Amino acid sequence: MLTWVRPWIAALGCVAAVSAGAAMVPPALERPALAVRAPERAVLLAVAAAGPRLVAVGERGIVALSDDQGQRWRQARSVPTSVSLTALRFVDALRGWAVGHAGVILHTTDGGETWTRQADGRSLAQAALNAAARTPGDAQVRLAQQLVDDGADKPLLDLHFYDANRGVVAGAYGMFFETTDGGKTWNSAMDRIVNPKALHINAMRADGNALYLAGEQGLLLRSDDQGKTFRPLTSPYAGTWFTLAVPRPGTVLAAGLRGNAFISGDQGDNWSRLESAAQASYVSAAELPGDEVILANQAGQLLRSRADDALKVLPLPPLPPVSAILPLAEGALLAVGFTGALRLPGPAVSPVAQGAVK
Repeated sequence: MLTWVRPWIAALGCVAAVSAGAAMVPPALERPALAVRAPERAVLLAVAAAGPRLVAVGERGIVALSDDQGQRWRQARSVPTSVSLTALRFVDALRGWAVGHAGVILHTTDGGETWTRQADGRSLAQAALNAAARTPGDAQVRLAQQLVDDGADKPLLDLHFYDANRGVVAGAYGMFFETTDGGKTWNSAMDRIVNPKALHINAMRADGNALYLAGEQGLLLRSDDQGKTFRPLTSPYAGTWFTLAVPRPGTVLAAGLRGNAFISGDQGDNWSRLESAAQASYVSAAELPGDEVILANQAGQLLRSRADDALKVLPLPPLPPVSAILPLAEGALLAVGFTGALRLPGPAVSPVAQGAVK
């Protein structure tokens, strides 16, 4: 099963959860994370910086921590769930959130050492139903009721926090929720999004007050008021988007299936294709200094674009499939995926001379 690459979870993780049956989800949701000897070798799906610390999350609730830029790793002391975790964000060195399967939302106040559960698919579904009951429209009520009936079986796939109080999470079947109190309460904001097919939302990126959402079947939306309202964008591609990047203010890059990547210099109103010889689907993007972007694809390739130029494959040694990348100090990169965490030389360093260091 290919649920270890974060963007694929939107399509495959949901199928797996539904086929297993909602009754099978609560035990994993309630069990603490699996304890492992080498968390850096676990299947990891996302990584973020918490001040100088690196925090990576993945399958079975594993949270890996590194305080030396990825040279050595240890497992978090306490994680209250063993469902797969798909994305995380920190607002400072101590406070962060992670999301994952079964609609779980976790919070830490000590840099990822310990986590508490703020919400899951059951509480989010009930919040969606409560909100739908207060607004006209049978479609929202039907969708919310379906979420309640299914139980905690649908993954959240990305999140963004503006500060320690205000944040949003998004995921499968158009799930979109917000908090204004640091996650003590989560409220449905699904009615703000024009998404009549309840398409999966795979990625989000903020650019000042602008917030971009991307997902299945060319779904692209932009908010100009920090997520209070959204408008659809005309997508340059009808397939699924898996990742977004904002290399500089006012510019957004969207990438997804079959090597499709496009860039817009006017906040998504007009798009230009980023040409590349690579045809594998893009799964992650990271911004670098100098308006550069690094993209990772399902074939384990890293590609670089500078100043809207064509994407060029970095001549790195063969990598296992990558689920997320993070720029490190001194130009290095950290890649996480099926085989865990890998430190890589930066784009300016000769990969032939230095190679990949685990």
